[in-house]
Amino acid sequence: MTFDLTAARLAWIEVTFASVASQGDALAERIEHTVELQVDLVDLDEFSRLFISPLDQDGNPKPDANPPATPERLEEWANIDDTARALAIVKDWRKVKSGGVVVPYSDDAMRKMMRVPNFAAALFLEAYPKAYAGISATRLGNSDGSPANGAASDLA
Repeated sequence: MTFDLTAARLAWIEVTFASVASQGDALAERIEHTVELQVDLVDLDEFSRLFISPLDQDGNPKPDANPPATPERLEEWANIDDTARALAIVKDWRKVKSGGVVVPYSDDAMRKMMRVPNFAAALFLEAYPKAYAGISATRLGNSDGSPANGAASDLA
């Protein structure tokens, strides 16, 4: 497959997160939910802006931060939370329902999803990093074909 420098880096990934289900007086049982998200595998500058703190462990500006730890950057960092990160990278979704009815993707719906226990952790600690690193198990239904040894269609 030829690399295209100008191609959009959108990919469908699965995000699986834990929950519990309980009926009546029965003890809750562990279950897993899986949703599919179309994410933007942002360029390195945007990744650094969204995910890399310009502060050291003591809360002081890092002298070698990229982007630089300017007052504007520090203010921006203070306002970036997990919901802002999700809104920056998630472009669409599948397999999300409410009361059995499909929920179309919107910023407001994404904000609600980010409050679901374990979802954000599964997105940011598991699914997105794997997709960003190019691990084939996270590629699901992408528009470009996959290598023969990692066909996305095998994952559906």
